[in-house]
Amino acid sequence: MGSGKVFIRTRSGRYLLLEHIIGFDVVSQKVEIDGKRVLVFEVIAYLPGNLLPAVLGIYYNEKDAYEWLNYLVGQILKTEKGIVFIPTEI
Repeated sequence: MGSGKVFIRTRSGRYLLLEHIIGFDVVSQKVEIDGKRVLVFEVIAYLPGNLLPAVLGIYYNEKDAYEWLNYLVGQILKTEKGIVFIPTEI
């Protein structure tokens, strides 16, 4: 990566500076959608200290979540300066 700044856009529209992110992961979570409890998979960015992880995308399928995580990492590796983000299903 060059000397430029890379930002990661979260699902909620916040921007995180890549150098402040500790790591990425896919985690499962039960959420209520249309009155039903549904298992979803979140692509998250771990942040330093006591900060909660930032949600980057939410998907119904675990395989899709991992594919988007791989895409995100690939985009980060190719980007020297700019904003990187992934779409979200939910």
